[in-house]
Amino acid sequence: MTILPGRRAVAAPWVAEVWVDPQWYECQSSPDRLPAFGPPTLVPLHDSQVLIGRHSEAMSVSPHIDCEGDAGVSRRHARLTRHGPGWVVEDLGSANGTYVSPSIGDIPDEPIDAGHAMGSGHVLYLGSWTRIVLKQESTSR
Repeated sequence: MTILPGRRAVAAPWVAEVWVDPQWYECQSSPDRLPAFGPPTLVPLHDSQVLIGRHSEAMSVSPHIDCEGDAGVSRRHARLTRHGPGWVVEDLGSANGTYVSPSIGDIPDEPIDAGHAMGSGHVLYLGSWTRIVLKQESTSR
């Protein structure tokens, strides 16, 4: 594993499941068309800080969790920071906000306004259809 300068590796194995969520999409007033949905994209969370957003060569943005295709997600939308046994998510001044729920299906109606603690099973909703579920992988196989 390569660790970039200024970052340290996360001890516990975590993964982010990135989904296209039709229920979240129905709650948005997006002019964008809902893409086909299927299984999630799995993103291992190895660093102590994880940028969520959309890739942009022109703006030199390469997020760890790339929500490509969802124009409702800002280039630098939110950041996850490892904190104790879980994570803290903060919105980075995104245009459409970052929403947090303790479980899938509980659609939040207010964006977070500061850092918000998250653990395994917590859900982020952002953009027009993006749902991100944080999961701590089992260390026993």
